[in-house]
Amino acid sequence: MKARITLAMACFIGFILCSAAVAYYPALIVRECPHCKAHVVQEDTLSGNTIGAKYYTDGKREAKMLPDHPALVKCPVCGGLFWVQESVEVDVGFEAAEGKQKVLAPSEKEMLNFLTGQELPKEKEFYLRMCCRWKVNDAWRHVANAKPSFSPEQVKNLEALSAPFDESLPGHRILKAEIARELGRFDEYLLLLSYQFDEDYGFVVSFIRKLAQKKVRAVKPFEQGK
Repeated sequence: MKARITLAMACFIGFILCSAAVAYYPALIVRECPHCKAHVVQEDTLSGNTIGAKYYTDGKREAKMLPDHPALVKCPVCGGLFWVQESVEVDVGFEAAEGKQKVLAPSEKEMLNFLTGQELPKEKEFYLRMCCRWKVNDAWRHVANAKPSFSPEQVKNLEALSAPFDESLPGHRILKAEIARELGRFDEYLLLLSYQFDEDYGFVVSFIRKLAQKKVRAVKPFEQGK
């Protein structure tokens, strides 16, 4: 009996340790706002997992145990936007962060204004345009039979996001096609998908082609068997 108890306890401890290893643990980093010099808190990820995550046709991932943290943030004190990795790191830890305000995620409008207000490196421009796209789609991401509509500024952002994609690259071609679908340009969409994709892309291409054939414009989660 004693040996069985020892073995059971060992298994239980192992389960706890394995669970802890993949649990979401945040790291709190105190940073200095480059605009007003206030000390604010940025949350980052120490560990996490994608168990139960959802992946959407616009490229967004929703994972409760591995949340996305914005690279461009808004100071809660002065409202200025700044890139977290380019700001001064003051301190780290829960104790250091105590009593300080957390940085905010900028709105779609704030990101679009930031984009038009300066010339950014291509990777930063792509990141912000994708974030704006996700923000817009969030309005109907979980709405059944959603009928998306875009403002002229949102259409311009999607077109600017689509333009640099290289159609000779399968991944780029799919992203470009998905933007065309969201804009209701189904002829362009199906033309982009009339391409000999490798087997690795078979499920994705089949899934999104069915959406276009049904004239569905809304973003959808990828689901097996559909």
